[in-house]
Amino acid sequence: MQIDITWPQLKALHQVYEKGSTRSKLFANPYFERLRKEKRILRFRSGNLNVIERTGLFDSFYLQNFLNAHERYQAFFNRTGVEADGRRAYKLYDLETLMYIERSRAELLAELTTERTFASQLFNSSKYLENNLSVRSAVLHLLQVEKFPASDPKNHVWRLVVDCPVPVCIVLCENLDNLKCPETAIERGYELWYVGGNNTGILANLAADKLSLPIYYRCDWDYDGLRIYGNVKKILAEKGKNARILEPAISSRRLPVDSPYHFSKWKFNRDFSGLDRRIFTDSQSILIKELIAADQWIEEESQDLRDSISKLNDGSSY
Repeated sequence: MQIDITWPQLKALHQVYEKGSTRSKLFANPYFERLRKEKRILRFRSGNLNVIERTGLFDSFYLQNFLNAHERYQAFFNRTGVEADGRRAYKLYDLETLMYIERSRAELLAELTTERTFASQLFNSSKYLENNLSVRSAVLHLLQVEKFPASDPKNHVWRLVVDCPVPVCIVLCENLDNLKCPETAIERGYELWYVGGNNTGILANLAADKLSLPIYYRCDWDYDGLRIYGNVKKILAEKGKNARILEPAISSRRLPVDSPYHFSKWKFNRDFSGLDRRIFTDSQSILIKELIAADQWIEEESQDLRDSISKLNDGSSY
């Protein structure tokens, strides 16, 4: 899960690292308030509540958790010319997405979609760019276009891939988040493919030699994610290949279906929400029934790739 802080807040944190203090109102953010109250890493200056300063625990914490991120983001701004003044409160999630757009510009431009389609696929909300004009401006700057097209291309066939030197498996991702920070996956030999959620038809066009490795599907455990898994499994079965869904850990956080920017709803008027029971193991079916009954879902990004693959290889043959 992405820490809910912004670039100006990260810059203020870096100021604390370099100069020992900041006048930024960091404690208005619950994350930094926890760093003060629970972890004792930050504190108000004695006798001056307008200044936040570090404690003896700060430097090691910052070096371990934030210094590399600050350097990466600052290098991104310097390299691309994306504006980064205090009026542009990019979330760290926004920055990871913008960096991904920079890396994948050629592929994204090849079949550039409407603004809402683009936003739904890269930011998980069709109206995200409309509601975040600074991010929208940065996206257009990175793509080097003045505006999004008025309509989607007829053959929308994104298959964005993060290659690795010695792949041991293919992980089909419903969302882009894993591809934005792929270093750990590459180290483990996981070749990540983004096939665009509902845009799974491209899999039918792949040659058999591209599907020789074990194939896993990683998705939100909600109605749409599980339904699309059924489509993926069917397409690959017709090519003589099998796909297996990666299961979330038992401890994974379960979110209410009406979470912000989440639009997938369970079908309570249909048995098992209309999903195909045959493609799920008994334990998977139990989890799905629990999620339906509680009107909850589990976010893809909260699932650990390595643990999910290890668990699946130790058990199910689905």
